[in-house]
Amino acid sequence: MSSDDDMPSVNFTVKYDGEAIREHEMDVALLAPALLGMQKIIEELVKASTEGEYKASLKIKGNVKQGSIEIELVTQAIANFPTQIIDFFSGKYTTAAANLITIIGAGGLFALYNLVRKYGHKRPEKIEYLDGDKVKLYFDNETTIVNQNVFIVYNKFEVRENLFKTVKPLEKEGIDTFEILKNGELLIQVKKDEVSRFFPPRLTESLLLDENITYLQIKSISFNLNNKWTFTNGDEDIKANIIDSIFIDKVAKRDISFSDGDILKVRLEKEQYMENDKLKTSYKIIEVLEHIKGSQQIPIDFPNV
Repeated sequence: MSSDDDMPSVNFTVKYDGEAIREHEMDVALLAPALLGMQKIIEELVKASTEGEYKASLKIKGNVKQGSIEIELVTQAIANFPTQIIDFFSGKYTTAAANLITIIGAGGLFALYNLVRKYGHKRPEKIEYLDGDKVKLYFDNETTIVNQNVFIVYNKFEVRENLFKTVKPLEKEGIDTFEILKNGELLIQVKKDEVSRFFPPRLTESLLLDENITYLQIKSISFNLNNKWTFTNGDEDIKANIIDSIFIDKVAKRDISFSDGDILKVRLEKEQYMENDKLKTSYKIIEVLEHIKGSQQIPIDFPNV
């Protein structure tokens, strides 16, 4: 039975440089989130490339060279299941070791950082899946080919968020470059003026924006800062923000009264979006076109002013 120390590992160096750290010091409040971000990125790359059979462990080996901050890191692939450790000279072990070398190199970290550094928040206009687990991405008039696992990781919000954490120290005055080196060879360099390209994309992704004229029957009125009222469209209940300032002003001035069964003819905006991998729907009433009275008056709970 082998120990974790027998599992495949690769060393690489993370380096920050600039006038602010010439004395070989860096605020832990900047460095700690950056290293934790790197840990998460490596975890996702190892998980994707080994189909979840291995997990990543990232350890600090030491600091080298004065005049900058260079931290040598050891990343290790650790088997997720005990049966995988029994014969660590098996094909799976060899594959894991090869994958790890690729991950800390042109086929992994470099490709991931380079995609964001070069294209920022752009989405590929076309995706072409090639043989050998490769994918060809079309951006404007350019194309780039990366491993499918890199593209999968690239599309995860958490990974994009952690990529930004690793370069966020560059926002501080006097820290000018972020680099990743392996065996003294420069793999990745991000400069201060490139940080904005690493801002994580919105957590929510709009999928559909639709507007139509429809009738809604009032179920409850909530006159607050959001003006989110509950309606029925005949088939289901929905909550909608009213952003028609003229209508809201009339309600606030008590120029409009409401009765049980009142119907509003409205311009309704419907948005469907993804949030944390969940499909959600929101509604906005852009304009109230007509107020059709019901029979029984509804009291309105106005906020105290």
